[in-house]
Amino acid sequence: MYANPDAVRSAVTFSGPIEGGSNGFPGTSTSLDLAAKGYTEREFFVSGSAASYSEDGTWSSDGHWAAAEDTSAPFTTRILVRTPADPSRFNGTVVVEWLNVSGNTDIDVDFGHMNEEITRGYAWVGVSAQAAGITSTGGSGLGDGVVGLLTWDPERYGALDHPGDRYSYDIFSQVGAALRTPGDVDPLGGLLPTQLLATGQSQSGFRMLTYANAVHPRARVFDGLIIHARGGIGAPLADGMMLLDPAPARVRTDLDVPVFQLITETELFELCGGPGPTSFVAARQPDTDMIRTWEIAGTSHSDAYSLKILHPQYVRQFSDIRDLAALFPIVNDGPQRYVANAALRALRQWAAGGEAPTSAPVIDTADNAVLRDRHGNATGGVRTPQLDVPVATLTGELVHVPQNGATVAFDATTLAALYPSHDAYVTAFSDATARAVDDGFLLPEDAAILIADAQGCDVGR
Repeated sequence: MYANPDAVRSAVTFSGPIEGGSNGFPGTSTSLDLAAKGYTEREFFVSGSAASYSEDGTWSSDGHWAAAEDTSAPFTTRILVRTPADPSRFNGTVVVEWLNVSGNTDIDVDFGHMNEEITRGYAWVGVSAQAAGITSTGGSGLGDGVVGLLTWDPERYGALDHPGDRYSYDIFSQVGAALRTPGDVDPLGGLLPTQLLATGQSQSGFRMLTYANAVHPRARVFDGLIIHARGGIGAPLADGMMLLDPAPARVRTDLDVPVFQLITETELFELCGGPGPTSFVAARQPDTDMIRTWEIAGTSHSDAYSLKILHPQYVRQFSDIRDLAALFPIVNDGPQRYVANAALRALRQWAAGGEAPTSAPVIDTADNAVLRDRHGNATGGVRTPQLDVPVATLTGELVHVPQNGATVAFDATTLAALYPSHDAYVTAFSDATARAVDDGFLLPEDAAILIADAQGCDVGR
């Protein structure tokens, strides 16, 4: 547990579990079968007073950002909580996710990517830290019917009151701090956390960089941070998705807790408008005792796996939603989730004082482009069996749909030339999987799943 006498002392109060409403279930309720995984999902409201922050001095690319406390305002937001139904399964670690609001609604993106590892014993808490997830009345590319909680179910969420994104960082800190000392209503149901890990993906990844650089040094709530799928910049302390100055922006090197950056091919150049100071390549930095960055070859900002979880979740919640299912066969179906699982477990051990994770090479780039092998797959970066023993081109670059990359299956002639028999394919795939486990990029449990899939497929038959 990260115990610090200067850490935020939260004065928030929890209420719940929240039930009822016109829809009868929580917004952002997962489409995954939690009961089959031995997990439960509950919702709580959180009320208190949050501070806003403003930039204190000049912010530079090195991430040594100072923030000054500004105004304060009352708030009531909500959290989603997923915990083991059997308390004895709890491993002591709570993953606290900054819910993504890029679509003007709360999205639990990182729970989707990491759910296999999370449901092996962690607790997960999703925080409605930003206003859009509560107050939005629509307008995103997901569909006209995709709205915030107040519009979606005013009967259930009428008590929510968000004062604006300038208060989001302190709301997130206070929720984290209160999970350790919850008071009369305990969202964790009596589970005693020994470790809090914060995470955020994409829009929330930008926020997590700013949180690490400007807020954690004064809040000191979390034992480790995951910054997932950000570009080369951070987020503002108030409204807006991206902070364009300074660009690029790196993780500060004097943090006292470990920070793990997970980056896909998409963020290298394309996420923030193309090559230049806002691209992640411009923000690359060496690993340190407290920083690890894994650039995952063959992955994209969003992918088929996450869409297959999110689409039924959207369909259940909203009547007017874009047909994301049509994208499943063509967008990237790379191994991001398995590497994310390994990163989460590695961070848990690292933050508890264990060995630091493996340092990974960067994805090879030149002339503002990803370098690729004869099959069109990226070279360098975190290697997985899907890249080293390929049956398709897996790219994170814009091909069909922005930010979703592509999967282009090899034709029969190419597959026959690469793998003259099924045994040859399975042997090569198993060897590559073992290398990835030895390197720390895959977990043994996930490796067994991948090898079983390879054994059951038709490649080489």
